[in-house]
Amino acid sequence: MKQFRKTTFAGSAQALACATFLSGTAVLGAATGAVAQGTTEITIWFGRENFIPADAFDTFHAENPGIEVTTDVIPLEQAVADTLRAARADRAPDIVQVPADGLAPLVAQNAVRDISGLLDEWRSEDAASLDDISTVGLDMASLDGTPYGLTLYAGPFWYTYRKDWLEAAGLDVPQTWDDVLDVARAIKDEGHIGYAVIGSRAHDPVWFLSTFMAMGGQFEGGVPQIESDAGRYLLGFYQTLVAEGLTSQDVLAWDSGAMRSSFIGGNAAQAMLGDNIYPTLNETLTWGEEWDGARPPARPGAEDAARTMTLGWPFLVTTGAAEDDAIRKVLQYLARPENVGEVSARYQPGTVLSVFESEEYNTVKPWASQFAPEFANLTPLPTHPRQSQIYQILLDAMQAALQNPEQDAAEIAATHQAAIDQLVAD
Repeated sequence: MKQFRKTTFAGSAQALACATFLSGTAVLGAATGAVAQGTTEITIWFGRENFIPADAFDTFHAENPGIEVTTDVIPLEQAVADTLRAARADRAPDIVQVPADGLAPLVAQNAVRDISGLLDEWRSEDAASLDDISTVGLDMASLDGTPYGLTLYAGPFWYTYRKDWLEAAGLDVPQTWDDVLDVARAIKDEGHIGYAVIGSRAHDPVWFLSTFMAMGGQFEGGVPQIESDAGRYLLGFYQTLVAEGLTSQDVLAWDSGAMRSSFIGGNAAQAMLGDNIYPTLNETLTWGEEWDGARPPARPGAEDAARTMTLGWPFLVTTGAAEDDAIRKVLQYLARPENVGEVSARYQPGTVLSVFESEEYNTVKPWASQFAPEFANLTPLPTHPRQSQIYQILLDAMQAALQNPEQDAAEIAATHQAAIDQLVAD
């Protein structure tokens, strides 16, 4: 039996919380409380409780007495499967938050709907607020040019380094991945881990793909092309880390926690860290003095192809959702700078550009303005209906490189590209 917390917010009344016990992992129930006649009920599944604004829809309900919002927290890891299961039972929520790479499977199963008309109405009513959302906020919730929702929170990985160590060694901030290796070699000689990297299968290979895209890696129809200059360079980079002892000897067991801890704990000089980790990092090390961050470096000779990848957690509108007018009002509420700013300050960064200019946000995250230009130019991680299987093959390729540093990187790339191509062709 699995326990979920369901919270219903009605008007400006106090939030009511109730525990609901459900069998299996599917969450098929929408709100069960009585709804006043003539009231439109909107059910939202948030992927994390932290994504729910602190205002908890109080302001929304005061302004929209004819709409009642009900929320559940359905973990991102199961949101796609639960939405598909709920849709088959005709009990899907109106809006669901999922990882961006879960969009394609939902579209393939006709579980989400085109909101082009909703966005047109929004633009005619308040173009400024829609334009305040970065391009990636729209792109990451779209597939083949069709919008299915909005991405209000996105999480890029930044190249993060020990500024004090580089300065003490007389090293410049790396501009290319070759430079990263040179810094790692110099830092290794000082007794530290040169570059912290995840080598286990504990997570989807999103750090691996972020580095791939920074190196100019391309996708075709959502399929990563690792049998390419970028793919071979990436696999060779991982091989070099192991061959020269520039990363942990236990890299194959390292998950994100181990990678982050090595940097935050003062053992590693460089890592790709999520923007949301920076506040925790800054509690231990001082930004601007001991550590700093930048967009990921480029592959030598491929600077023009470098892209900064971001994950995202879009709010998607399901096929059987309520009418556009009510859905639009809910999305507009969620996108308000005060709501996005509040969530961003304590959790994941948002895609509402004006938030980066606010004094409150920059007080909490003093590095935010430094990254504002990069946030306006993030690239969504491409998606494919068979994403989960592709990820397993990419993990195979990553670990093959780490376990076989002497093997030809081109051979590893070709073997695993063939496996991916066969998978998507079936």
